[in-house]
Amino acid sequence: MIEPRDLATPAEGLALARLVTGEIRRIGRHALPDTVLDALAEIADQHRGRDPFLDAFLDAVLARHRDRFRNAGYLALPLLEEILRDTALTAERLSALLLADVVRHENRHPGAVDPALRRKRIRQAMRFVGTVERSPADDAPPPRTLAGDWLELTVLPVSTEHDEYFFIRALQAHELVFTTLTGLVRSATDAVRAGRHDEATALLRRASSVFERASLLFRLVATMRPAAFHAFRRFTEGASAIQSESYKRFELACGEPGPARLDSEAFAGVPAVRAEAGHHDNLARALADGPRSQVLDAAAADLEQAHQRWKTTHHGLAARMLGDATGSGYTAGVPYLAACRENRLMVVRDHAA
Repeated sequence: MIEPRDLATPAEGLALARLVTGEIRRIGRHALPDTVLDALAEIADQHRGRDPFLDAFLDAVLARHRDRFRNAGYLALPLLEEILRDTALTAERLSALLLADVVRHENRHPGAVDPALRRKRIRQAMRFVGTVERSPADDAPPPRTLAGDWLELTVLPVSTEHDEYFFIRALQAHELVFTTLTGLVRSATDAVRAGRHDEATALLRRASSVFERASLLFRLVATMRPAAFHAFRRFTEGASAIQSESYKRFELACGEPGPARLDSEAFAGVPAVRAEAGHHDNLARALADGPRSQVLDAAAADLEQAHQRWKTTHHGLAARMLGDATGSGYTAGVPYLAACRENRLMVVRDHAA
């Protein structure tokens, strides 16, 4: 039984979070008793502002209890963001740490799935880790800091299904891939504006290679057992990838969505990002405003094609896993993804129109 109490130090907040995480992984987040959730809510209110890690953790745990259950809360994304702010890790490097954790999780539970499936899952996770550039000083474990200690607490499954752990890690890594891509595209846009076309081309080529990591994540998710997926998916209603702010920021960095796209359910789910539309430069406009460069245009076209391949793969995986089921973010599911395949990134809008 968890009782509201004063948490005087960051170590005490971390100890509480470890206790809560252990219980969540034992029974599933959806099964936490109201008495526990009420006690945690009281602690959250009392300690708000003292410890950003504990604030972000409790917000995720209490998301459903407070009718705020969305993708960010399901994936504990605010807690991951605090970890990024507190360490020297990049989003790219953190994504590799998350996938290395998938390998550790599978190795800790060797009998949870068929051995051949387990080997395939580990192989796909390691392929992703291997694509991230690492310095000789890097290793797979998280940093030995307070932020590193919190990293192990960023998987808060709603169920007791073994597969949900790696699924959460894969979705978290997906978010970080798009954070990485947004940074690369914005840097490329700045380089185009400054006339540094060789630099912009190199950045876009790197972005295309980073995009392929997203496809590797789909291959990892494809090792999900459909029965396990449907067993925990019933507890994730309200949380959906359609609410991904990192993907929408990448989209805005590349081009300008038209009115129909901005008014769609995709952007309705991310009001903060929608408010940013039209207030930032983007790659498509920078390319249109500057002198033409065949090499640079080809690099931008390659990025567009990588995006199209990613959408096609996403649609195919969703069709296999979801079938006729609706999306957990209240979309039509697979038909919604099929319609989105027509969207393009590198679009310039006439603001006078």
